[in-house]
Amino acid sequence: MARAVAVDLDDPRIRVYRDLKQSQEARRRGWFVLEGQKLLDRLLASEQFPIASALVTERHVERVAEKLPEEVPLYVVTEEQIRQVAGYAFHLGVLACGVRRPWPSPRVLAQRALAKSGRLTIVVCPAVHNPENLGAIVRLADVFGVDMVLAGRECPDPLSRRVLRVSMGTVMRVPVIVDPELERTVAELERDQAVVPVATVTDQTAERLNQFKRPDRMALVLGNEAHGLTDAWIGRCSRRLTIPMRTGAESLNVAVAAGIMLYMLMCEPDSPPRRPLQAADEP
Repeated sequence: MARAVAVDLDDPRIRVYRDLKQSQEARRRGWFVLEGQKLLDRLLASEQFPIASALVTERHVERVAEKLPEEVPLYVVTEEQIRQVAGYAFHLGVLACGVRRPWPSPRVLAQRALAKSGRLTIVVCPAVHNPENLGAIVRLADVFGVDMVLAGRECPDPLSRRVLRVSMGTVMRVPVIVDPELERTVAELERDQAVVPVATVTDQTAERLNQFKRPDRMALVLGNEAHGLTDAWIGRCSRRLTIPMRTGAESLNVAVAAGIMLYMLMCEPDSPPRRPLQAADEP
């Protein structure tokens, strides 16, 4: 059980919380901050990211102290002080700091997945710009048993507050790797692991989702919110896949499209998800 220590906002020990708006600084220093008890529980359960400290208001001290290992600092501030730190009308009363650690390489993750099940599912996001979309995609990846999410350099920080919040902390469980050389990585997985890149498009001449037989080793490549996939990315993919829609319908939000596709691709009768689906977590 952790020992609670009352602090003020000038205390250097809570600098990481005080500098929340300077997200790039926290990233450079190897930290990330999350909000609320549910995400704290996910951090404590994470095998990838250790907890560094927690910052709570007085009404949450007892409950949080019971969860934390004795060596983890637990800092206590007032309700007004934690609102100042959060930068908005913050009612959750709990912040926690985690330590960033790199995931294994995509090659290693692929080998592990194949050794375990003989199947491999990767979601590739070359240029998803909205943190809420990335968070939703990772949450879907967790639900349907995707092995990893690979993101391009234009994508948000997977451990940013908004991605953490929308994903319900599943970014601490599903490997999400921002790869500045994403094109080369996907090409290497195709060459070395026989992964089949599948471009998601709105072109109705592409293979239809309801008739698509997924390869055992697949990289599902999702487009940008505004423009979809570039011609270069479509050209890199061996197959093209589309969701059948009525003529004239607007294209779907990328996270909505990802949910439909992953459900169909991962829940085929002959290829159920590797873990049972559970009811969605409360937001």
